[in-house]
Amino acid sequence: MTDSLIQAAALRAAFDTIEESYEFMLAYAAQGRKQETAEGTGESQIRQYLRRMAAALDDCARATADGLGGEAGAAFAGRFRADTAVARSVVALLLARPSISSEMVDNTNGLIALRAFLTDVFFVDQAVLPAR
Repeated sequence: MTDSLIQAAALRAAFDTIEESYEFMLAYAAQGRKQETAEGTGESQIRQYLRRMAAALDDCARATADGLGGEAGAAFAGRFRADTAVARSVVALLLARPSISSEMVDNTNGLIALRAFLTDVFFVDQAVLPAR
């Protein structure tokens, strides 16, 4: 497999995790929870999804470290890395909270910065990476 195909596979795996996590965040926001509740003796589902999202965001940063889209995409690659870093920071801020309410997640979902990153993801998947 070529480096570009390896990068595409790594990014698409990360994108799938990010999209799955975001979908859970939408559902969690609608639940009206004042505080999170842990599942059994482990951590709450929202924390599990946020941790997976954080790891996938780290994977995005690693996969795009050497560029994205070649010379034509250099400026966009820089923007994508910056948007990835902001999204990672948002997730880290949520994870640092002692309890994550539905309202916090709802406000997170509405952040223009997070929406910009998700739009970047869709663009990269459809227009930058090799066709599936």
